[in-house]
Amino acid sequence: MNHNVLSVYALVHYIKQTLDQDKNIQSVLIKGEISNFTNHRSGHWYFTLKDTKAKINCVMFSSYASKCKILLKEGMKVIVQASVSMYEVGGSIQLYVTRVQVDGLGDLFLQLEEVKRRLQQEGLFLPQHKKPLPMYPMRIGIISARTGAAIQDILTTISRRWPLANVQVYPSLVQGIAATDDIIRNLQQADSDGHDVILLARGGGAIEDLWCFNEERLARCIFQMQTVIVTGVGHETDTTLVDYVSDARAPTPTAAAELITPDILEVKQTVFNFKRMLERQMKHRLMIEKNQFLPLKQHRYMKDPLSYIQESQMRLALHIKELGVIERRVNVWKQEVAKYQHAMAFMAAKLQQEMDRQIHTNRQDLLTAMEHYRLQAKEVMGKKIALLNAFSPLKILERGYAITYQNDQLIKSVNDVAIDEEISIRMQDGYVYANVKKKEELV
Repeated sequence: MNHNVLSVYALVHYIKQTLDQDKNIQSVLIKGEISNFTNHRSGHWYFTLKDTKAKINCVMFSSYASKCKILLKEGMKVIVQASVSMYEVGGSIQLYVTRVQVDGLGDLFLQLEEVKRRLQQEGLFLPQHKKPLPMYPMRIGIISARTGAAIQDILTTISRRWPLANVQVYPSLVQGIAATDDIIRNLQQADSDGHDVILLARGGGAIEDLWCFNEERLARCIFQMQTVIVTGVGHETDTTLVDYVSDARAPTPTAAAELITPDILEVKQTVFNFKRMLERQMKHRLMIEKNQFLPLKQHRYMKDPLSYIQESQMRLALHIKELGVIERRVNVWKQEVAKYQHAMAFMAAKLQQEMDRQIHTNRQDLLTAMEHYRLQAKEVMGKKIALLNAFSPLKILERGYAITYQNDQLIKSVNDVAIDEEISIRMQDGYVYANVKKKEELV
């Protein structure tokens, strides 16, 4: 037998804690039919949500019920957003409702929840992707309807809070089938125009009118923008898909205009405070510098600056005196150098003349010797030429002799040629070409 006996409260409390810690049922969408509706004098709403197979008790506290724009009636088909928990006193499981929507958009709500779940898993809602709002935006782009209370409230708020800003309005459709494409086109244009911040806004209305702000492609367009974007769509209780991906969300268009703009009066007061603080710091700094300068002012060098250079003046005077002595020595050396220079110039001129005479004499001797050598060589050459002429074969030709060749080969014997062969005969003054007709050998 199990001796671990629980009290009723312990069991109920354990079940409640288990339900409260289950994240899957902390925010769920449930559709059903309203029954047993009670509007309590405290402002709380109590009713039962049922379908053909089951029912569950619901409570909607006054803080949420007061913001609900739907008048609940018996038999009304609705979709509620709620968390599941247990009422410990009664020991019953019930829904704690935060929002109620007529079931006419039930399928769209389910699709929206699926899109939100997918985008959240992709990380589009993460805080690290949110760009910080500029502190002092000077160029503001507004995407909203051309006319209406929302755009007027935004412009009035910006003009009152931050009139220094340059505001550009991009009129856009904000409801209907074509609204999403028009908003995306204006977002892309504003993003390329170099604004400091872009405000996407629309006044309140039925959830059907705001549904274009729940389009997935619009949310992805906002996530990819380079410019900071703030959304202010509908009333405080309205939250659309663009609010999750924008860099900041405001509950209303007017609140969005206040969110992106500093109050010029506060800025002026801040500047004034900084000015006073800077003046105090400068005065304090000036006082410190004066206190540091006072000892320097009392220093003897400041009272008599020339005393600081007296020692240097004395050293300079001694150097000047020494330089005077050196200068006189240099002048004496200059005179001696000039004297030596004159003597060397005279000696150099005399030596140059002597060398010129010697060169002239040597030149004449060399020319005479060369001419004598030339005549001797000419005489020797003449004798050698005469001797060569005497032994030259050509001299023999002058006496009627001849030299016979065959193909440049000298013919010495009749056996060196054959009948009908061509031969050349060198005479004194030329060549004779002939054919051998007959040979006769001497015995």
